[in-house]
Amino acid sequence: MTQATSQPRPECEGSKVAAQRERARTQLNVDLRRLRVAAATVHGHTERGNDAINGALDRFMLDVAKPTLPVHERSRFIDHAAAIVASKCYLCFQALESNRPIAAGAKLPCD
Repeated sequence: MTQATSQPRPECEGSKVAAQRERARTQLNVDLRRLRVAAATVHGHTERGNDAINGALDRFMLDVAKPTLPVHERSRFIDHAAAIVASKCYLCFQALESNRPIAAGAKLPCD
């Protein structure tokens, strides 16, 4: 009896080109810096954020959704973004949590 080996899914492994992965990391780090600056414009805690934090979060969400990086690495970037917005914007935090490529405690489809 032979054991079948499955091929890794591209969305789990990310790009095979190191330069593409590095560009994606650089872009996500830029997005995180923009998110920090935008979060500083929110005074106190708000339900919906403001234009600055919403725009920065939208840009981050578009970039982190690209399957260039492995799924676990993208999830870690979401952790960093969630830490930035958690104390400032409730719905921003919820948006990040709901778009996470892997769920805590769940059986990971990429493992």
